[in-house]
Amino acid sequence: MRSGLGLFLLGLASLVAAKDGRGKDSDDSYYGGDDHGDASGTSSGSSPTATGAAASDASNSTSGLTGGSKCVGSYMCISGIVNGSTVQYTMQSTGKANLGWMALGFGVQMTNTPMVIMWPNSGDGSITISQRKAPGEVMPTVDSSPPRVANVDAAASDLTGTQPKLTFTIPSDGSKTASLIWAFGNINPGSKAADAVLEQHLESSATTLDLSQPISSSNGTSDPVSDPNASSGIESAPLLPFQKMIVAHALLCTIGFLILLPAGALLARFARTFTSGWFKGHWLFQFAIAAPIIVSGVAVGIAAVSTAGAVHLDDDHKRWGIAIFVLYFIQCALGALVHYVKPTSWTVRRKRPVQNYFHAILGLLVIGLAFYQVRNGFTEEWTRVSSRPPISKAANIVWYVWVALVPVLYLAGLALLPKQFRQERPQQKQAPSDDYAMRPSYTDEPRYSDRL
Repeated sequence: MRSGLGLFLLGLASLVAAKDGRGKDSDDSYYGGDDHGDASGTSSGSSPTATGAAASDASNSTSGLTGGSKCVGSYMCISGIVNGSTVQYTMQSTGKANLGWMALGFGVQMTNTPMVIMWPNSGDGSITISQRKAPGEVMPTVDSSPPRVANVDAAASDLTGTQPKLTFTIPSDGSKTASLIWAFGNINPGSKAADAVLEQHLESSATTLDLSQPISSSNGTSDPVSDPNASSGIESAPLLPFQKMIVAHALLCTIGFLILLPAGALLARFARTFTSGWFKGHWLFQFAIAAPIIVSGVAVGIAAVSTAGAVHLDDDHKRWGIAIFVLYFIQCALGALVHYVKPTSWTVRRKRPVQNYFHAILGLLVIGLAFYQVRNGFTEEWTRVSSRPPISKAANIVWYVWVALVPVLYLAGLALLPKQFRQERPQQKQAPSDDYAMRPSYTDEPRYSDRL
């Protein structure tokens, strides 16, 4: 009897224990665990989240997590996983360039956007995380009071192999679509300090990341580079005010320097031997029409720098721009001097003054420098200061065609120089008396030029 009662009590205890075990499993599933997971480790907040549902049950059911991944440029892919009130972001190198540092910012422009910047330290394999902010298109500095504090997820990060990844967690802002800016630098700061100096990024832009997609065992986002469901490409986000100013600056300066100035030079080169009205057309193109457009273009460019909160004259494009702008007005002043002030060597002996040659050479120099400046603007400066995608290659093709066509046309016009010189040579005729001096049989202006 006693043995039977003992067996009965032992069976009852086993039944209760089994029921408690099932209840515990049910509670674990609320936190994204499963029968095969490990939610009790010291880094439990990192390890399960880092792999998403890729390491979950084989039944391919959703884990309760949502997120997404995207390759945002040539050198970097990103992913985000929402786990309750926390988001885990992974930045992974594509392996096309050495990893120096990677950054994500939570906004649509660099100015005043909270950023999380991370880099590996080669000495001990540690990872530095630096939360920063910038007043404009300048190197961001440490933000002592960020709106959301980010933490390194060392367990989910991986510094081995050719495609290292850096992971951090940050409180969620509740949004299912994250507006982000990103940057990839290929030069390591060389210091563990959060306020270390950062070299200029190799690539950067703005994008959005959809965090609403359910994550299952077939679409985990722990490695965004290899995620088959990762989207790619850079978002075509609306232009910001300072970016619109940059576009206006580029269009105005291109029209002024690369269309109107060459047109005025070619008009003078070809028309001077055929019509007495060539100088009026030359003046209209070079100054009356071009000057307002060029001044407006430069002014908008300066305003764009101020609006972006960037530094004036801090790179070659800005410095060369001002230099060419000054040379343009020197050229205009010299042209007026050549036209209206005639030295005795020309009025009496018909000898071309040296300033005439200098005016022609300076004009060609201004146009040549402008060609270089425009190309530098759309190939380098645009992406550097705007964090936008590069300009289409079609712009480069048009530039190459135009930079070849203008010199060819001008050189063709030099074939008219013999005719020009013949027209400028004084035509002597017999005077009716000894007191009547021989005079040129033409008027100096406006038909015949005193410039090349």
